[in-house]
Amino acid sequence: MAVLGLGIDLVDVAKVTALLKLSDDFLNRAFTDEERKRLQEIAATPERIAARFAAKEAVLKALGSGFDGGPSFQDVEVFNGPSGAPYVILHGPTRELSDSLGVSCWLVSLSHAGGKAIASAIAT
Repeated sequence: MAVLGLGIDLVDVAKVTALLKLSDDFLNRAFTDEERKRLQEIAATPERIAARFAAKEAVLKALGSGFDGGPSFQDVEVFNGPSGAPYVILHGPTRELSDSLGVSCWLVSLSHAGGKAIASAIAT
């Protein structure tokens, strides 16, 4: 299994908390309908929301991509499997880029502590 890309992102939970208090705009821009539904089901804390947001950034970094001309936060969905392990589903230009690079598997890890949330993503 060859590593095709590695991304990591660190998010300040206080900043996410502030965005959440302002309006639903942050959630609507950063997360898909299915993600928002799941966040409500699990009564997600700002820490968990920040970690999922960091995962989206980590995936885009692993692809060597920014947001110019294509990828958006809506293109990367972050969920948890039955075991609790996170996984991503890609859509649109981000999926196309991933496929063109030969990515067949994503390894994702999320964590939060001390007011920070972190995520790493490995494209294989």
